Amino acid sequence: MRVLRIAAVVEAVSLVFLLVNVFTVHVGVITSLGGPTHGTAYLVIIVIAWRTPPALAPGARPRALVPGIGGLLVLRRMPQEASAAQRPRLVEEE
Repeated sequence: MRVLRIAAVVEAVSLVFLLVNVFTVHVGVITSLGGPTHGTAYLVIIVIAWRTPPALAPGARPRALVPGIGGLLVLRRMPQEASAAQRPRLVEEE
């Protein structure tokens, strides 16, 4: 779920940059770079949420469709045990 965490942060931060840009200086370069970045992160979140088994994160799929904060909402639905179980172990437990 590391990719989901990264995409959620990128989605939220890029939305903040885009909104600050629109309501302050409105620089075209920020819009042309931030828009595709935000859109890509949004699509990555949707794909990951729809590929996650429903039993692992019930209700996560519709939350992924919320623009801007969908990734953060999906992360809240993911159980912490699942992400800990997917991490590689450095030392085997006996």
